[in-house]
Amino acid sequence: MPIQPVDTLRTVALVGHFDAGKTTLAEALLHRAGAIASMGTVERGDTVCNTDPLEREYRHSLNSALCHFDYGGAAIRLIDTPGYPDFVGPALCALAAVETALVVVNAQAGIELSTRRMMAWAAERKLCRMIVVNKIDAERVDLPALLAELQAAFGREVLPLNLPAGGGVADCYFAPSGGPTDFSSVAEAHQALVDQVVEVDEALMARYLEDGEIAPEALHAPFERALREGHLIPLCFVSARSGAGVAELLEVLARLAPNPAEGNPPLFYRGEAGTAEARGGEAGRPERGATRPIRSKPAAARPKPSAPNPTQRATCWPMCSRW
Repeated sequence: MPIQPVDTLRTVALVGHFDAGKTTLAEALLHRAGAIASMGTVERGDTVCNTDPLEREYRHSLNSALCHFDYGGAAIRLIDTPGYPDFVGPALCALAAVETALVVVNAQAGIELSTRRMMAWAAERKLCRMIVVNKIDAERVDLPALLAELQAAFGREVLPLNLPAGGGVADCYFAPSGGPTDFSSVAEAHQALVDQVVEVDEALMARYLEDGEIAPEALHAPFERALREGHLIPLCFVSARSGAGVAELLEVLARLAPNPAEGNPPLFYRGEAGTAEARGGEAGRPERGATRPIRSKPAAARPKPSAPNPTQRATCWPMCSRW
């Protein structure tokens, strides 16, 4: 297998409360990207990510599942995690393997327990965070009120990258002159995004104030910095069932989600002297893309692994073995 260039990699964890539609969203992304010929459903028990017989019987995830696909020149590595609080362990493990936490919110239920917890845990680990509002075509949803609720809970940094528009969505970042939307407007949402992004770069802000407009393509570096610093939490509206907004979400992941060199460094490094360096700290922070040696004990000094217990069922997929 050829080595994948780092700048093409996107590592993403789908996290959030039970019944937000994470597994169905993963299925929709795989299908839209052309990785699978047709979408499975949780009800039929034929999704890519739910393979355990108990998952198929109870119709919800029990473990994290890793899937991958290519889209728009990006190699996207996606982890679908359980939403029940009882199975939060595999979801927490997944956060250590990704640059981006994609927090999925049920448009009908709004902010739930695991929504708040995953937003807090991802922030604590200095991950880039994005919010996906799923099931936008369900009955009795009030999307403007939900957007206001999310901004009240998680700050003015929560800004929509697209807006619902007649059964689909309208891009508000790359197409600032878009058409009508169900609420607000493309121009207003685009203005808010640009204003938020340029705040992290004084030189860019001065240019913006002088010229009055900056092309989205020129905002990539400050956009990634705003994600790293938690100064921006992009929000996307989708319906995994109908496919509304799925193509637009793929574009966001391919073009705006950080690659491993653009995200924050891992939570802890072990330096030359054996000291731990906290993620996000400026002192001793390695350069982007640099590798750091990890000191390892000699083989003779390592404790012998205990004998496996044949009656104990694994609670993590093989992807978690690195921890």
